Amino acid sequence: MLVGTENQSLYREYYDIIEDIETKEAFSYLVGWASSLKNYSCLPSSHGVIKDFRFMRDTDWDFAFIPNQKWLLFYFRKPSLRFEKYSRARILEKFPEAKETKPREFTLRISNFEMAAKIATLIES
Repeated sequence: MLVGTENQSLYREYYDIIEDIETKEAFSYLVGWASSLKNYSCLPSSHGVIKDFRFMRDTDWDFAFIPNQKWLLFYFRKPSLRFEKYSRARILEKFPEAKETKPREFTLRISNFEMAAKIATLIES
Protein backbone atom coordinates (compact mmCIF):
# COMPACT_ATOMS: atom_id res chain seq x y z
CA MET A 1 0.00 0.00 0.00
CA LEU A 2 1.09 3.56 -0.51
CA VAL A 3 1.97 5.56 2.58
CA GLY A 4 3.41 9.01 3.11
CA THR A 5 0.64 10.83 1.30
CA GLU A 6 1.80 14.02 2.99
CA ASN A 7 4.58 13.88 0.38
CA GLN A 8 2.26 13.36 -2.57
CA SER A 9 3.96 16.11 -4.59
CA LEU A 10 7.03 13.85 -4.68
CA TYR A 11 5.21 11.45 -7.03
CA ARG A 12 4.92 14.22 -9.64
CA GLU A 13 8.46 15.41 -8.94
CA TYR A 14 9.82 11.90 -9.52
CA TYR A 15 7.70 11.47 -12.65
CA ASP A 16 9.04 14.76 -14.03
CA ILE A 17 12.66 13.62 -13.58
CA ILE A 18 12.01 10.90 -16.16
CA GLU A 19 12.31 12.04 -19.79
CA ASP A 20 11.78 8.73 -21.60
CA ILE A 21 8.09 7.90 -22.21
CA GLU A 22 8.55 4.12 -21.79
CA THR A 23 10.30 4.71 -18.46
CA LYS A 24 7.43 6.98 -17.39
CA GLU A 25 5.07 4.06 -18.15
CA ALA A 26 7.23 1.74 -16.03
CA PHE A 27 7.20 4.27 -13.18
CA SER A 28 3.41 4.63 -13.34
CA TYR A 29 2.97 0.87 -13.37
CA LEU A 30 5.28 0.27 -10.41
CA VAL A 31 3.66 2.98 -8.28
CA GLY A 32 0.16 1.70 -9.13
CA TRP A 33 1.16 -1.90 -8.47
CA ALA A 34 2.83 -0.88 -5.19
CA SER A 35 -0.47 0.61 -4.04
CA SER A 36 -2.02 -2.88 -4.18
CA LEU A 37 0.60 -4.68 -2.09
CA LYS A 38 -0.62 -5.97 1.28
CA ASN A 39 2.74 -6.84 2.82
CA TYR A 40 4.59 -3.65 1.89
CA SER A 41 4.33 0.00 2.77
CA CYS A 42 5.55 1.94 -0.25
CA LEU A 43 6.54 5.57 -0.34
CA PRO A 44 8.63 8.19 -2.07
CA SER A 45 11.56 9.24 0.08
CA SER A 46 15.15 10.38 -0.14
CA HIS A 47 18.53 9.26 1.03
CA GLY A 48 20.55 12.46 1.13
CA VAL A 49 20.17 14.05 -2.30
CA ILE A 50 19.07 10.76 -3.88
CA LYS A 51 15.33 10.48 -4.46
CA ASP A 52 13.92 6.98 -4.21
CA PHE A 53 10.73 4.98 -3.96
CA ARG A 54 10.87 2.44 -1.13
CA PHE A 55 9.21 -0.89 -0.50
CA MET A 56 9.15 -1.47 3.27
CA ARG A 57 8.13 -4.76 4.90
CA ASP A 58 7.67 -3.83 8.53
CA THR A 59 11.07 -2.27 9.30
CA ASP A 60 12.90 -4.04 6.45
CA TRP A 61 13.67 -1.96 3.38
CA ASP A 62 13.53 -4.77 0.81
CA PHE A 63 13.44 -2.92 -2.52
CA ALA A 64 13.72 0.56 -3.93
CA PHE A 65 14.06 2.35 -7.20
CA ILE A 66 15.64 5.64 -8.11
CA PRO A 67 14.12 7.63 -11.00
CA ASN A 68 16.57 8.80 -13.66
CA GLN A 69 16.04 10.48 -17.03
CA LYS A 70 16.10 7.25 -19.05
CA TRP A 71 15.58 4.44 -16.51
CA LEU A 72 14.58 3.48 -13.00
CA LEU A 73 17.44 1.97 -11.03
CA PHE A 74 15.79 -0.85 -9.10
CA TYR A 75 17.49 -2.28 -5.99
CA PHE A 76 17.14 -5.70 -4.45
CA ARG A 77 18.31 -4.70 -0.98
CA LYS A 78 19.91 -6.96 1.63
CA PRO A 79 16.81 -7.73 3.72
CA SER A 80 15.12 -9.28 0.68
CA LEU A 81 18.19 -11.36 -0.20
CA ARG A 82 17.61 -13.59 2.83
CA PHE A 83 14.77 -15.24 0.91
CA GLU A 84 15.55 -18.05 -1.55
CA LYS A 85 13.52 -16.49 -4.35
CA TYR A 86 15.89 -13.48 -4.23
CA SER A 87 19.10 -15.50 -4.05
CA ARG A 88 22.01 -14.34 -6.16
CA ALA A 89 21.51 -17.27 -8.55
CA ARG A 90 17.77 -16.63 -8.99
CA ILE A 91 18.18 -12.89 -9.55
CA LEU A 92 20.88 -13.43 -12.16
CA GLU A 93 18.84 -16.21 -13.79
CA LYS A 94 15.77 -13.98 -14.14
CA PHE A 95 17.73 -10.77 -14.80
CA PRO A 96 21.14 -11.55 -16.38
CA GLU A 97 21.73 -7.82 -16.80
CA ALA A 98 21.52 -7.23 -13.00
CA LYS A 99 24.66 -5.86 -11.38
CA GLU A 100 25.95 -6.81 -7.95
CA THR A 101 27.02 -3.80 -5.87
CA LYS A 102 29.81 -3.59 -3.30
CA PRO A 103 27.34 -3.90 -0.40
CA ARG A 104 26.29 -7.17 -2.10
CA GLU A 105 22.92 -5.93 -3.24
CA PHE A 106 21.65 -6.05 -6.83
CA THR A 107 20.63 -3.28 -9.18
CA LEU A 108 18.67 -3.45 -12.39
CA ARG A 109 17.84 -0.73 -14.89
CA ILE A 110 14.15 -0.65 -15.74
CA SER A 111 13.31 1.27 -18.87
CA ASN A 112 9.96 -0.15 -19.93
CA PHE A 113 6.71 -1.70 -18.77
CA GLU A 114 7.84 -5.26 -19.56
CA MET A 115 10.79 -5.05 -17.16
CA ALA A 116 8.61 -3.45 -14.47
CA ALA A 117 6.02 -6.22 -14.83
CA LYS A 118 8.74 -8.88 -14.67
CA ILE A 119 9.95 -7.47 -11.33
CA ALA A 120 6.38 -7.30 -10.02
CA THR A 121 5.81 -10.92 -11.03
CA LEU A 122 8.92 -12.06 -9.16
CA ILE A 123 8.00 -10.14 -6.02
CA GLU A 124 4.43 -11.45 -6.05
CA SER A 125 5.44 -15.08 -6.70
